[in-house]
Amino acid sequence: MPEEPTTNNPMLEAAIEPLEREQRLYERVVEKVLELISSGQWKPGYRLPAERELSEAFGVSRTVVREAVKALEARGVLESATGSGVSVRLADFNMVSRSLQTYMQLTNQVDFEFRLNEVRRVLEVEMVALASSRITPEQRIQLREICQQMRVSGNTAKQMAELDFRLHVTLAEATQNELFKVLLAPVINQLRDQIILTWEDFPRPVNLVFDQHEAIVAAVESGDAEAARQAMIKHLAFSREVLEDISKSQKDKDV
Repeated sequence: MPEEPTTNNPMLEAAIEPLEREQRLYERVVEKVLELISSGQWKPGYRLPAERELSEAFGVSRTVVREAVKALEARGVLESATGSGVSVRLADFNMVSRSLQTYMQLTNQVDFEFRLNEVRRVLEVEMVALASSRITPEQRIQLREICQQMRVSGNTAKQMAELDFRLHVTLAEATQNELFKVLLAPVINQLRDQIILTWEDFPRPVNLVFDQHEAIVAAVESGDAEAARQAMIKHLAFSREVLEDISKSQKDKDV
């Protein structure tokens, strides 16, 4: 049996890399459609030309166009309705949020909760600084009400976790930049089990969290961006301590 060809030149071997496979035709159509949407030529609600017209315009078969449309529908970019054809979909916060949530659920990294805490420290510190100059009167009321509800006795751990989630998401909304909510909501939601645990068996007085939340809200309400930053830094440092306690407790149980 003939031996497979080899090279004795290590420099040549190091320089050669496997060739990338050529992009499938439907993927190229997907890219072109995305370009048309991102450039504003195809706006949300725009009804796409018929399948035959698209195949002629792109110079591909109708099967390729069909595959591209299916891929874009799966991404939430396009939507089809009986009798209305295919159209460009409005940006959907829930779909983007679910995609990030799915990624986080499938990620099997060690100490993932601590990685999320690092992301929150980058994201939320500047988030509250922006919120302090953009918050609306209605959002001020919402934040106050959440803080008041958290101090009501008799709340279950799940209720406290939901209020905790709502407070941070409302602060994200107060930036008037929907991207903060899109990014933050799935991050906090991924920590929901840990947040519930902290309220079920809290290793420190719960008043500490109430005080921290209220300090953040007060700084945002007063328009003090730097005070808001510092209050959030303190709160997230505390959250990390709680995560460390939970992690240590779980490891001790496993021993």
